[in-house]
Amino acid sequence: LFLWAYQMKSITALYVATVLQMAIAAIYEPNRSSIVTMLVSDEEGLKKAVTLSGLAWSCMTAFGSSMGGFGVEALGIPMCFIIDSISYFVSALFIWKIHGSYKASDSSVQKSTKSGEESSPILGNGEGKGANSTGDEENEPLLTPSQFFSMTMDGIKYLKSKPWGPFVLFKLCAALIFGAADVLNVSFSERGDDGEMDAMEGSSQRLGLLFAFVGVGCFIGPIIVEKYTHMDQAGSLERACVGSFSLMAVGCWGLSQVKRFLWVCIFTSLRSAGSSIVWINSSLLLQKSAASHMLGRVMAVDYALATLSEAFSAICAGVLQDNAGMSAEKVSFLEALLAIGAIAVWTIYLKVAGV
Repeated sequence: LFLWAYQMKSITALYVATVLQMAIAAIYEPNRSSIVTMLVSDEEGLKKAVTLSGLAWSCMTAFGSSMGGFGVEALGIPMCFIIDSISYFVSALFIWKIHGSYKASDSSVQKSTKSGEESSPILGNGEGKGANSTGDEENEPLLTPSQFFSMTMDGIKYLKSKPWGPFVLFKLCAALIFGAADVLNVSFSERGDDGEMDAMEGSSQRLGLLFAFVGVGCFIGPIIVEKYTHMDQAGSLERACVGSFSLMAVGCWGLSQVKRFLWVCIFTSLRSAGSSIVWINSSLLLQKSAASHMLGRVMAVDYALATLSEAFSAICAGVLQDNAGMSAEKVSFLEALLAIGAIAVWTIYLKVAGV
């Protein structure tokens, strides 16, 4: 579809292809996050699994994005789309090789839910892990639209009833800050540098290098924080989430001050380190807290809110640059202010709520 949009030179076709791609991603991400708790048997193992999953994404971003930037210059856009499509097939093959019989809930869980009882998502009474699997999952009928809507509303009601429910807003707040990054990275990459970085041919290479630094930051951040967080101490995960906004604030402030492309890359890496920390640790908080039979719906709400927030941030960045005449530096400064505001709001909430 992207190749078709490119050949047609149609922005409408590009939007359609993007919507379809993100619709699939919206289904994939909550399922991927939920199944990890079924594959890992203990909390510390879950922490390592989620962190490794995030680090794998970071490596992909660092390598794939940088190669994409240089590939566009060397091979052209159509060939890069073909390579990208092949990579999806390879990824699907690996996912298909993950064997097991998993079932998040069955009639016994539903009955216990109605009576107000819950199963622990990790090391609980066995419900929601492999213990309930009957091997008949493939024969279960697909959800109807009404059932889908009902389950979504049940997930929202479930979150409202829990003191930790607001944790689904961690990613939303972070996405308001890093959501504009893709738009701003294009602006930063289109500038000359009057230095060694300006020797690169074209903005595609500079853009690829910027995304490579995003991957580096996302890789380093969680590694540094990992030894200071513990699954049996929810407060350590909460502090990591709040502290991550400090990194984003410093990174965005730096982007608003520097001109040299090398420093743009460094502060981009710092900002992305913060976004990766909050993404991983907020996921751990939800996976630790939610009942296994509700985890899929919880992660779906979490991802949906983050995606909407990211889209809103990107639109605002584009409007501020095109219609308000703001530079990428000024928009970055606004992001830094948002990060500082997030620190204040979450610090006050966690102290008042005592979660």
